[in-house]
Amino acid sequence: MNTKQSILGYNEMLDKEHILICYKGPFLDRVLTLLGEKINILISEDPRLNKKVFSIFIELAQNIAYYSEERYQMKDAGDKTFGKGTFIISEAEAHYTLTSANFIKKSWVPEVLEKCEMINKLDMEGLRKLKRELRNRPRHEGQLGGNIGLVDIALKAGTSLNVEIRSVDDNFSFFSLSIDVPKDLN
Repeated sequence: MNTKQSILGYNEMLDKEHILICYKGPFLDRVLTLLGEKINILISEDPRLNKKVFSIFIELAQNIAYYSEERYQMKDAGDKTFGKGTFIISEAEAHYTLTSANFIKKSWVPEVLEKCEMINKLDMEGLRKLKRELRNRPRHEGQLGGNIGLVDIALKAGTSLNVEIRSVDDNFSFFSLSIDVPKDLN
């Protein structure tokens, strides 16, 4: 394999797809800070849009950090592990697309699909009501988040969740979530 040719092809694909940020690896605090700074630089022309894209990025990053089955353990962090995954922001004329991807347990697939389908059927008021209901539910033992992240992403973007899940083996699937964030916030 010609590495230079492969990198050139990869670079051309990034340009063709208007990829602004592409990261694959562990979702460490330091990495999230750097990605957040990059978002602030890239979308500096509209503070409201910047805030919306940044907050959706944080939700997607937390999903990877908490729920990815692929883990990374830093030697100097003791027993703490960090989820590994992929995060991409691409730009189209009318919107930004934020995509996250990571491995999940195959047993989670029905629940994740059902939740995403339910979220996509709701209007904004329905999403707000669901968020309040989820926030008021008691947390399960070991639950890392408030279980409202996907609802929050749909509320902030005002668009549907685009979900793709592919089986990897008997135990794991590859989960990809994309959301379009319109540039025109009016």
